[in-house]
Amino acid sequence: MQKRQKDLLRAVVLDLRHTLAGNTTNGKQVRGDLDRELARLGVAPDGTLTPFDIVANPATHERRARQVAEAELAGLPGAERPVARTELVEHAAYSWINRLLALRAMEARGLIGETLRPNPDYDGQPEALYILATTDPARAAAADRGWWKVIEDVCAGQAASLPGLFGAGDPNTALRPSVAALLHIVAALGGSQLPGFTLEDCDAAFSDPDATGWAYQFYQEEAKAQVYATLKAGGKVTTRAEIAAATQLFTEPYMVQWLLQNSLGRSYHEAYPASKLPETWPYYIRPERLDQPAVPSLAGLTVMDPCMGSGHFLREAFDMLAAMYREQQPVLTAAEIAGRILGVHLHGIDIDPRAAQLAALTLYLRAWELVRDERKSRRVAGLAPYRPPVMNLATTPSRLDTGVLDRHLRRHPEDLVFKDLLEEIFASLEQAGILGSLLKPEEHLDAGINKLRRTHTQRMDSDPTAMQLRATVTRLIQDDPADAKRLLLERVAAIFNAEAANTGDVGDQLFGREAEQGVRLVQLLDRHYAVVVTNPPYMGSANMDRPLRSYVERQYPAGKRDLYATFIQRCLQLAAAQGKVAMVTQQSWMFLRSFADLRKGILEQQTVDCLAHLGPRAFEEISGEVVNIALFVVTQAIPRQDHRLWAARLIGPKSPAEKDKLLREVVAGGTQTESRSQQEMEAAR
Repeated sequence: MQKRQKDLLRAVVLDLRHTLAGNTTNGKQVRGDLDRELARLGVAPDGTLTPFDIVANPATHERRARQVAEAELAGLPGAERPVARTELVEHAAYSWINRLLALRAMEARGLIGETLRPNPDYDGQPEALYILATTDPARAAAADRGWWKVIEDVCAGQAASLPGLFGAGDPNTALRPSVAALLHIVAALGGSQLPGFTLEDCDAAFSDPDATGWAYQFYQEEAKAQVYATLKAGGKVTTRAEIAAATQLFTEPYMVQWLLQNSLGRSYHEAYPASKLPETWPYYIRPERLDQPAVPSLAGLTVMDPCMGSGHFLREAFDMLAAMYREQQPVLTAAEIAGRILGVHLHGIDIDPRAAQLAALTLYLRAWELVRDERKSRRVAGLAPYRPPVMNLATTPSRLDTGVLDRHLRRHPEDLVFKDLLEEIFASLEQAGILGSLLKPEEHLDAGINKLRRTHTQRMDSDPTAMQLRATVTRLIQDDPADAKRLLLERVAAIFNAEAANTGDVGDQLFGREAEQGVRLVQLLDRHYAVVVTNPPYMGSANMDRPLRSYVERQYPAGKRDLYATFIQRCLQLAAAQGKVAMVTQQSWMFLRSFADLRKGILEQQTVDCLAHLGPRAFEEISGEVVNIALFVVTQAIPRQDHRLWAARLIGPKSPAEKDKLLREVVAGGTQTESRSQQEMEAAR
């Protein structure tokens, strides 16, 4: 994305955040519109509830917003209520901002009709609002000028395709902006409030493939600055929101392509040596000889990004996999290819739920564009949305404990059959909010499965249906424990999905959503992948709060000095045998004595395929010597003694563009590179 487009997008995103969530000006906190709306509904800043009858003639959405607030605050001690209320406002703010940014990106790419973009031919109104004014003038004459009707209709049209972002029952969107805030927001999204920018500039920014990624980074800018100020004052990073803000860093496209072409691309090339696709990969390092394929066919090329952010790596992997399907199975339609990629190949986890929303949006847009382009080529008319499968994306739940599980089991005794497994799942998620992909649920899952096996002979159910179900579960476990675990997790996820879809009790809905997120997270962490690729969070142990630091020291001792090193270990664990791990990290693990055990383990137990030492100034948004990085790809296999590492040291160039150019030249063979044998690497260690 060009700088001018970034500047425009930053201005729009910050405007939306300040309007809805508030900001700090000259050291003074300025309340946002959603904060004031929540107070109007009788929820004070300290979390105290006043009778709802203070609201005269409340609308349906106002009643729902109050119910959600009551459910979120229920049972919390007074000291925790202000924090929970702040989180409620923040969740509503980013959910509405993500929705509206998504709609603007869709219309800019021609995937939906004109919804937010001002059209000079219609007196500055978008086409959808103009049509409403002609078909329902009374609605268009309301205080909101018909905007809520337009937005509700287009969101309803997308809900089936992307329920996590556009679903009507999302409790995070129950709290809505005021009419004044809404009118301000839609004007900002149209670009009319930005001096020096044109409508065409705005269209170009939102149609850029990286728009959602940069929007996420800009949304986090001020929160990141606040966290750094806390750290400078001697504080610690304590919450998942702070971890997400402090460690957010948009990965440069050239890094993404280098890593994926030499991991996913290399795995594909090994499976299909005659492929012509490697010729189209400018960052692909052709090996002297191809290894035996770890994955014999395209169907097995699964990709995991355990710190996915807004889905930058996954989107590039989508494009690569689409090309692979075109080459290997040209009879498939674009919709069939997209369905396989989203449903089978791509997996992602992020600690931040707003990032998970945007990652799903990123993949959805890319898939829809693929389908749209095929429709155009075949002259198929219409803008019918693409219907993707359920995506393998997860975020971390919050406030899940055995108390809410016990409540669920009392209200749904039919689920007591799964009680042992449910208790272990909830135990594994105890610190999910701050650990994310670092969680290791395997032991808890195995313990839960073993308990289910034992309890069939120890418990007698008065309900014949429950007794039969228990017998079926036990038989499944005895026949194939691994498949039984997979099926049981799917069953448990379905239980909580049904709870989340409940239209009655708001508390049950909130619990169901969080519990299903937890189970989906456990499912993804209980698998192994052909390719694990990521840009992990960078955070030294001195900045970690005690719970996070203690867990890391206990579970990842070789990488305990920094979260990025911890994630090197975790990614290696998530990779399948012969699978590949591709990462961009700080360079310090290659040199410092404190990472000696990590280096030793990698050199002895994994094969380092390639490494690009980029040093400082590799990121566009980070100047000077702040972050010094390296890119590397390793294979989850003990190295052969004759293995040779491809390496390039490119610390001299002063900008990302220069590093990118030189990296491509090095890969193409235009610059001298270094190749070292396994014996030489171990001697250098």
